[in-house]
Amino acid sequence: MSTTELTDALARLGFTQYEAQAYSALVGHEPSTGAEVSRRAGMPASKVYETLHRLEARGAVLANRSDTVRYVAVDPGRVIAAIRAQVDRDLRAAQDAATRLPLHREAGLVWSLTGAEANTLAFARVIEDATTTLFAGVWDEELDELGPLLEAAAARGVDTHVAIYGSRTLSGPRTYDLSECGASARLRLAGRRLAVVVADDTDAVVAEYGDRTPDQGTSTTNPVLALLAVEYIKADVTGRLLIDALAPGVYERLRAAGDMSVILAPREG
Repeated sequence: MSTTELTDALARLGFTQYEAQAYSALVGHEPSTGAEVSRRAGMPASKVYETLHRLEARGAVLANRSDTVRYVAVDPGRVIAAIRAQVDRDLRAAQDAATRLPLHREAGLVWSLTGAEANTLAFARVIEDATTTLFAGVWDEELDELGPLLEAAAARGVDTHVAIYGSRTLSGPRTYDLSECGASARLRLAGRRLAVVVADDTDAVVAEYGDRTPDQGTSTTNPVLALLAVEYIKADVTGRLLIDALAPGVYERLRAAGDMSVILAPREG
Protein backbone atom coordinates (compact mmCIF):
# COMPACT_ATOMS: atom_id res chain seq x y z
CA MET A 1 0.00 0.00 0.00
CA SER A 2 1.43 3.39 -0.97
CA THR A 3 1.53 6.39 1.37
CA THR A 4 -1.29 8.00 -0.61
CA GLU A 5 -3.45 4.87 -0.35
CA LEU A 6 -2.82 4.67 3.39
CA THR A 7 -3.70 8.35 3.81
CA ASP A 8 -6.94 7.94 1.85
CA ALA A 9 -7.91 4.78 3.77
CA LEU A 10 -7.29 6.40 7.15
CA ALA A 11 -9.34 9.44 6.14
CA ARG A 12 -12.24 7.13 5.33
CA LEU A 13 -11.83 5.53 8.77
CA GLY A 14 -12.26 8.80 10.64
CA PHE A 15 -8.80 10.39 10.70
CA THR A 16 -8.77 14.04 9.70
CA GLN A 17 -6.88 14.72 6.48
CA TYR A 18 -3.93 16.17 8.40
CA GLU A 19 -3.92 13.26 10.87
CA ALA A 20 -3.89 10.76 8.01
CA GLN A 21 -1.08 12.62 6.24
CA ALA A 22 1.05 12.94 9.37
CA TYR A 23 0.64 9.33 10.43
CA SER A 24 1.40 8.08 6.92
CA ALA A 25 4.51 10.27 6.84
CA LEU A 26 5.77 8.55 10.02
CA VAL A 27 5.12 4.93 8.98
CA GLY A 28 8.34 3.26 7.87
CA HIS A 29 10.57 6.10 9.12
CA GLU A 30 12.89 6.57 12.07
CA PRO A 31 11.67 8.84 14.88
CA SER A 32 11.11 12.25 13.29
CA THR A 33 10.76 15.84 14.38
CA GLY A 34 7.62 17.80 13.70
CA ALA A 35 9.44 19.72 10.98
CA GLU A 36 10.44 16.48 9.25
CA VAL A 37 6.88 15.19 9.44
CA SER A 38 5.59 18.46 8.03
CA ARG A 39 7.92 18.27 5.02
CA ARG A 40 7.24 14.61 4.25
CA ALA A 41 3.47 15.00 4.72
CA GLY A 42 3.26 18.18 2.67
CA MET A 43 1.26 19.90 5.40
CA PRO A 44 1.60 23.38 6.97
CA ALA A 45 4.17 23.61 9.77
CA SER A 46 1.59 25.54 11.80
CA LYS A 47 -0.68 22.47 11.85
CA VAL A 48 1.78 19.66 12.41
CA TYR A 49 2.23 19.80 16.20
CA GLU A 50 -1.45 19.98 17.12
CA THR A 51 -2.02 17.13 14.64
CA LEU A 52 0.72 15.00 16.20
CA HIS A 53 -0.70 15.67 19.67
CA ARG A 54 -4.12 14.40 18.52
CA LEU A 55 -2.50 11.30 17.01
CA GLU A 56 -0.66 10.72 20.29
CA ALA A 57 -3.91 11.04 22.22
CA ARG A 58 -5.59 8.43 20.06
CA GLY A 59 -2.67 6.02 20.45
CA ALA A 60 -1.41 6.17 16.87
CA VAL A 61 1.87 8.00 17.62
CA LEU A 62 4.49 7.86 20.39
CA ALA A 63 6.53 10.90 21.41
CA ASN A 64 10.06 11.03 22.82
CA ARG A 65 10.34 14.29 24.73
CA SER A 66 14.06 14.81 24.91
CA ASP A 67 15.82 18.03 23.97
CA THR A 68 14.30 17.67 20.51
CA VAL A 69 10.88 16.03 20.54
CA ARG A 70 10.64 13.20 18.07
CA TYR A 71 7.66 11.13 17.00
CA VAL A 72 7.26 7.57 15.77
CA ALA A 73 4.23 5.75 14.35
CA VAL A 74 2.68 2.97 16.40
CA ASP A 75 2.59 -0.27 14.38
CA PRO A 76 -0.17 0.09 11.75
CA GLY A 77 -1.56 -3.36 12.57
CA ARG A 78 -2.21 -2.27 16.16
CA VAL A 79 -3.70 1.05 15.08
CA ILE A 80 -6.04 -0.59 12.57
CA ALA A 81 -7.05 -3.26 15.12
CA ALA A 82 -7.99 -0.50 17.56
CA ILE A 83 -10.02 1.27 14.87
CA ARG A 84 -11.79 -1.99 14.00
CA ALA A 85 -12.65 -2.61 17.65
CA GLN A 86 -14.03 0.92 18.03
CA VAL A 87 -16.07 0.65 14.83
CA ASP A 88 -17.50 -2.68 16.03
CA ARG A 89 -18.48 -1.09 19.34
CA ASP A 90 -20.09 1.86 17.56
CA LEU A 91 -21.99 -0.44 15.19
CA ARG A 92 -23.34 -2.52 18.08
CA ALA A 93 -24.37 0.63 19.94
CA ALA A 94 -26.10 2.02 16.85
CA GLN A 95 -27.89 -1.27 16.21
CA ASP A 96 -29.04 -1.54 19.83
CA ALA A 97 -30.32 2.03 19.78
CA ALA A 98 -32.06 1.58 16.45
CA THR A 99 -33.84 -1.62 17.50
CA ARG A 100 -35.35 0.21 20.48
CA LEU A 101 -37.01 2.76 18.22
CA PRO A 102 -40.47 1.96 16.81
CA LEU A 103 -40.65 1.10 13.11
CA HIS A 104 -43.68 2.57 11.35
CA ARG A 105 -44.42 1.00 7.98
CA GLU A 106 -47.92 1.34 6.64
CA ALA A 107 -49.09 -1.93 5.14
CA GLY A 108 -49.95 -2.13 1.47
CA LEU A 109 -48.02 0.87 0.19
CA VAL A 110 -45.49 0.56 -2.63
CA TRP A 111 -42.08 2.06 -1.93
CA SER A 112 -39.60 3.08 -4.61
CA LEU A 113 -35.99 1.90 -4.59
CA THR A 114 -33.19 3.68 -6.43
CA GLY A 115 -29.90 1.99 -7.26
CA ALA A 116 -28.44 -1.49 -6.94
CA GLU A 117 -27.45 -1.04 -3.29
CA ALA A 118 -30.99 -0.08 -2.27
CA ASN A 119 -32.32 -3.11 -4.14
CA THR A 120 -29.87 -5.43 -2.39
CA LEU A 121 -30.67 -4.05 1.06
CA ALA A 122 -34.40 -4.50 0.43
CA PHE A 123 -33.91 -8.06 -0.82
CA ALA A 124 -31.77 -8.88 2.22
CA ARG A 125 -34.38 -7.52 4.63
CA VAL A 126 -37.18 -9.56 3.07
CA ILE A 127 -35.13 -12.76 3.09
CA GLU A 128 -33.97 -12.31 6.68
CA ASP A 129 -37.51 -11.50 7.88
CA ALA A 130 -39.13 -14.52 6.20
CA THR A 131 -40.70 -17.01 8.60
CA THR A 132 -42.61 -19.54 6.47
CA THR A 133 -42.05 -19.24 2.70
CA LEU A 134 -39.69 -17.60 0.24
CA PHE A 135 -39.99 -17.38 -3.52
CA ALA A 136 -37.09 -15.81 -5.37
CA GLY A 137 -36.20 -15.25 -8.99
CA VAL A 138 -32.61 -14.01 -9.07
CA TRP A 139 -29.61 -13.83 -11.38
CA ASP A 140 -26.00 -14.84 -10.94
CA GLU A 141 -25.12 -11.20 -10.29
CA GLU A 142 -27.26 -11.09 -7.13
CA LEU A 143 -26.19 -14.42 -5.66
CA ASP A 144 -22.91 -13.23 -4.16
CA GLU A 145 -24.95 -11.10 -1.75
CA LEU A 146 -28.23 -12.99 -1.58
CA GLY A 147 -27.11 -16.61 -1.95
CA PRO A 148 -25.88 -17.03 1.64
CA LEU A 149 -29.05 -15.37 2.97
CA LEU A 150 -31.28 -17.70 0.94
CA GLU A 151 -29.30 -20.71 2.16
CA ALA A 152 -29.59 -19.49 5.75
CA ALA A 153 -33.36 -19.07 5.34
CA ALA A 154 -33.70 -22.66 4.16
CA ALA A 155 -31.50 -23.83 7.04
CA ARG A 156 -33.80 -22.18 9.60
CA GLY A 157 -36.82 -23.99 8.14
CA VAL A 158 -38.25 -21.48 5.67
CA ASP A 159 -39.74 -23.23 2.61
CA THR A 160 -37.41 -21.62 0.06
CA HIS A 161 -37.77 -21.79 -3.73
CA VAL A 162 -35.20 -20.06 -5.92
CA ALA A 163 -35.38 -19.70 -9.69
CA ILE A 164 -31.86 -18.94 -10.89
CA TYR A 165 -31.42 -17.13 -14.20
CA GLY A 166 -27.84 -18.24 -14.61
CA SER A 167 -25.33 -20.98 -13.90
CA ARG A 168 -24.96 -20.62 -10.09
CA THR A 169 -26.31 -23.13 -7.59
CA LEU A 170 -27.32 -23.04 -3.93
CA SER A 171 -27.25 -25.59 -1.14
CA GLY A 172 -30.45 -25.94 0.86
CA PRO A 173 -33.20 -24.11 -1.06
CA ARG A 174 -35.19 -25.82 -3.81
CA THR A 175 -33.63 -24.37 -6.97
CA TYR A 176 -34.78 -24.21 -10.57
CA ASP A 177 -32.40 -23.78 -13.51
CA LEU A 178 -33.70 -20.91 -15.63
CA SER A 179 -30.40 -20.07 -17.33
CA GLU A 180 -31.90 -20.42 -20.81
CA CYS A 181 -34.88 -18.25 -19.83
CA GLY A 182 -32.46 -15.65 -18.51
CA ALA A 183 -30.46 -15.53 -21.73
CA SER A 184 -33.57 -15.10 -23.87
CA ALA A 185 -35.02 -12.49 -21.49
CA ARG A 186 -31.88 -10.34 -21.66
CA LEU A 187 -32.06 -10.47 -25.44
CA ARG A 188 -35.77 -9.72 -25.54
CA LEU A 189 -35.50 -6.83 -23.06
CA ALA A 190 -32.37 -5.25 -24.54
CA GLY A 191 -30.18 -6.10 -21.54
CA ARG A 192 -32.75 -5.40 -18.84
CA ARG A 193 -33.62 -8.03 -16.26
CA LEU A 194 -35.98 -8.49 -13.31
CA ALA A 195 -35.18 -9.96 -9.92
CA VAL A 196 -37.93 -10.86 -7.44
CA VAL A 197 -38.13 -11.98 -3.81
CA VAL A 198 -41.38 -12.62 -1.93
CA ALA A 199 -41.58 -13.65 1.75
CA ASP A 200 -44.60 -15.19 3.46
CA ASP A 201 -46.86 -14.26 0.51
CA THR A 202 -46.98 -10.64 1.71
CA ASP A 203 -43.56 -8.94 1.58
CA ALA A 204 -42.26 -8.44 -1.97
CA VAL A 205 -39.34 -6.72 -3.65
CA VAL A 206 -39.14 -6.43 -7.44
CA ALA A 207 -36.00 -4.93 -8.93
CA GLU A 208 -35.01 -4.00 -12.45
CA TYR A 209 -31.40 -3.92 -13.60
CA GLY A 210 -30.18 -2.77 -16.98
CA ASP A 211 -27.04 -2.48 -19.06
CA ARG A 212 -28.09 0.98 -20.23
CA THR A 213 -30.92 1.89 -17.85
CA PRO A 214 -30.88 2.91 -14.15
CA ASP A 215 -31.17 0.16 -11.52
CA GLN A 216 -34.43 0.58 -9.64
CA GLY A 217 -37.08 -1.37 -7.79
CA THR A 218 -40.14 -1.44 -5.57
CA SER A 219 -40.86 -2.82 -2.11
CA THR A 220 -44.37 -3.56 -0.91
CA THR A 221 -46.49 -5.50 1.57
CA ASN A 222 -49.51 -5.31 -0.74
CA PRO A 223 -50.74 -8.93 -0.84
CA VAL A 224 -52.09 -8.62 -4.39
CA LEU A 225 -48.72 -7.47 -5.73
CA ALA A 226 -46.96 -10.15 -3.67
CA LEU A 227 -49.24 -12.78 -5.22
CA LEU A 228 -48.52 -11.41 -8.68
CA ALA A 229 -44.76 -11.64 -8.03
CA VAL A 230 -45.01 -15.24 -6.79
CA GLU A 231 -47.09 -16.22 -9.82
CA TYR A 232 -44.48 -14.59 -12.07
CA ILE A 233 -41.82 -16.91 -10.63
CA LYS A 234 -44.08 -19.95 -10.83
CA ALA A 235 -44.99 -19.15 -14.43
CA ASP A 236 -41.33 -18.95 -15.44
CA VAL A 237 -40.52 -22.25 -13.70
CA THR A 238 -43.59 -23.98 -15.17
CA GLY A 239 -42.82 -22.67 -18.64
CA ARG A 240 -39.23 -23.94 -18.46
CA LEU A 241 -40.40 -27.40 -17.32
CA LEU A 242 -42.95 -27.56 -20.15
CA ILE A 243 -40.36 -26.49 -22.74
CA ASP A 244 -37.96 -29.16 -21.49
CA ALA A 245 -40.73 -31.78 -21.84
CA LEU A 246 -41.42 -30.92 -25.49
CA ALA A 247 -39.90 -32.87 -28.34
CA PRO A 248 -36.82 -31.23 -29.92
CA GLY A 249 -37.75 -28.28 -32.15
CA VAL A 250 -41.37 -28.02 -31.03
CA TYR A 251 -40.86 -24.94 -28.84
CA GLU A 252 -38.86 -23.14 -31.52
CA ARG A 253 -41.65 -23.72 -34.02
CA LEU A 254 -44.23 -22.46 -31.53
CA ARG A 255 -42.09 -19.43 -30.70
CA ALA A 256 -41.81 -18.47 -34.36
CA ALA A 257 -45.51 -18.59 -35.08
CA GLY A 258 -48.74 -16.77 -34.18
CA ASP A 259 -49.34 -15.02 -30.89
CA MET A 260 -46.12 -16.28 -29.28
CA SER A 261 -43.94 -14.62 -31.90
CA VAL A 262 -45.72 -11.32 -31.23
CA ILE A 263 -45.64 -11.40 -27.43
CA LEU A 264 -42.00 -12.53 -27.27
CA ALA A 265 -40.69 -10.10 -29.87
CA PRO A 266 -37.57 -8.21 -28.69
CA ARG A 267 -38.19 -4.73 -27.30
CA GLU A 268 -36.11 -1.66 -27.85
CA GLY A 269 -33.99 -0.45 -24.90
